[in-house]
Amino acid sequence: MIEHFWWVQWSTEQGQSSEVLSYPSVHIVFEKQHAEIVGIVRKKFTRRLEGDGEVFGIKFRPAMFRQCDSTSACKLTDRTLPLDLAVWDRALISQLLHAPSIQEKARLAEMVLRLVARPVDRRALQIRDLVEDVRTNPDMRSVADLVLKSGWTERALQRLFRDYLGVSPKWVLRRFRLQEASECLAKGAGTIASIAAELGYFDQAHFTRDFKSVVGLSPRCFLNRTKGIK
Repeated sequence: MIEHFWWVQWSTEQGQSSEVLSYPSVHIVFEKQHAEIVGIVRKKFTRRLEGDGEVFGIKFRPAMFRQCDSTSACKLTDRTLPLDLAVWDRALISQLLHAPSIQEKARLAEMVLRLVARPVDRRALQIRDLVEDVRTNPDMRSVADLVLKSGWTERALQRLFRDYLGVSPKWVLRRFRLQEASECLAKGAGTIASIAAELGYFDQAHFTRDFKSVVGLSPRCFLNRTKGIK
């Protein structure tokens, strides 16, 4: 059910921005006196860090937040909602928020999750495994590939991804391929044209539009930034 727990601390006088291409996962985030559910963020996730602070989070594997909440995942996409303390154990959540170490926070988080976890949903497991296949198999490039792998119709695939994951199959495919592209560009592993072709783009302009819509920069600007070129 859980991918991992994470803990971020910062101390900065001038402030700085943290950016990341989001994985198709739901998180529960604990910061100061707040506990929140963070749905999948379809654009680049940006957070401004100022002063002193820390955040503890629970990252769920794709589609596996369904074990804790039966709400359709699409209602969480691009949204941050307060954790419903009428459902989640209020006392344990309070202890977690005030716990002094990541080890203690993780121990309490496991207790919280055991109290709310439902029996494993077979559909959630299937979608989890499909997403993992997209992540690890670079030959998985189209919705047709997912239809063939899953045995579902395209309409059923779209509906189940929306309900259990919160995003479309096409979004998942594009996100992992563009993450792969950004890593290749950062490492200098090929030209923009060769990377676009390797990822299955027949039109470099299409690759550039997709890359910019997710990363926020064109491939050329991204490449220049990694090289320190202004």
